[in-house]
Amino acid sequence: MITGLAALFMLVAMSQSVTHAAVQVEGLYEIEIPVASQGRSERKRALRRGLADIFTRLTGSQGLEQFGQMLNVLDRAARYVEQYRYHKRAVTGTGGPGQKPEWMLWVRFNRKAIQKLLQDQELPLWGSTRPETLVWLAVEDKGERYILGNDTDNPYYHSIVTQANRRAVPILFPLMDLEDQQKVGVADVWGEFTEPVRDASIRYATENVLIGKIFPVQDGRWESSWALISSAGEQYWSGQGEEIGQAIAAGFDGLADIMISRYALKGSRQTASYKLKITHIDSLQDYAKTNRYLTSVSRITRFQPDTISQGYVLYSIDLRGTVDALRQVFALEQILVPDGTHLLTSEDEKKPLATPVIKDQVVPVTPAGIPGYRLKS
Repeated sequence: MITGLAALFMLVAMSQSVTHAAVQVEGLYEIEIPVASQGRSERKRALRRGLADIFTRLTGSQGLEQFGQMLNVLDRAARYVEQYRYHKRAVTGTGGPGQKPEWMLWVRFNRKAIQKLLQDQELPLWGSTRPETLVWLAVEDKGERYILGNDTDNPYYHSIVTQANRRAVPILFPLMDLEDQQKVGVADVWGEFTEPVRDASIRYATENVLIGKIFPVQDGRWESSWALISSAGEQYWSGQGEEIGQAIAAGFDGLADIMISRYALKGSRQTASYKLKITHIDSLQDYAKTNRYLTSVSRITRFQPDTISQGYVLYSIDLRGTVDALRQVFALEQILVPDGTHLLTSEDEKKPLATPVIKDQVVPVTPAGIPGYRLKS
């Protein structure tokens, strides 16, 4: 359904770069919804459903249930639409070449309006920079078990990619080359034996590793079992459904909700002013890159350079939320990295510039404040 993200995730799944800490997810506020017609009432229903899916990507599967005020927003989904268009796509199935096509409604929702809405409601917001997850999946099919690798011809591969797209979770499949096969067997994945999987996953350098198994049960139903390995430890859950897609969806709903609990920024109406010193700015290109990046950080509502000197810029920033939340953003995105110094004034090198000011009143923060950062080359 969400073809705007599909190209990115297919590319992610096929890439084998040295590091996979995080990727920029494009099309996060875009979605495609099947519709029966181009009528107004049908479009209204589709926009409501589409906006609900966007909220799920950003806030988690429980977001709407926990915050009932958002249900009224869905009835006004058209207010948040930036652009939409229709196109026809052939329905897959047994109908053959003459099968009647269905309409697809492509929608782009307004990013700034939705972010402001979530912040005003103090809801969590998972941004577009998201860590990759390496997926080791064992499938039982017609009595045989195997590990699903980077095989784009396998129908289960596309089911996994579809569910990852739905939750906008970047994923990577193992190559299952000779090196992988020597380290991990299907019994290791099926039994959720984490040590051999950890060892084989080192070469992929992802933030998270997902182990899963999918198998048919009685009455044509499917069950799945999942284990997430990360620096935060190990977490386990399971799922089931009448179709294999539902069992797979349970895996990625669980994964996405864990990611949101770790990386999403809690909304806040309160803003405070800070100083932020960024070093290794040695050219106009570096300065422009830094400004573009600060613009992209939704927690920073305003910034301006106070001092531009040789190799560094001292910024004044207005920050929504906590300093720790901003540190978390910087740590995940790795555009700005700590340079091991503290922010100091030129007049008083013992006074950190990380002290926030709210309505001319100084508010205490942690002693270290915001550390100095450097632009990563």
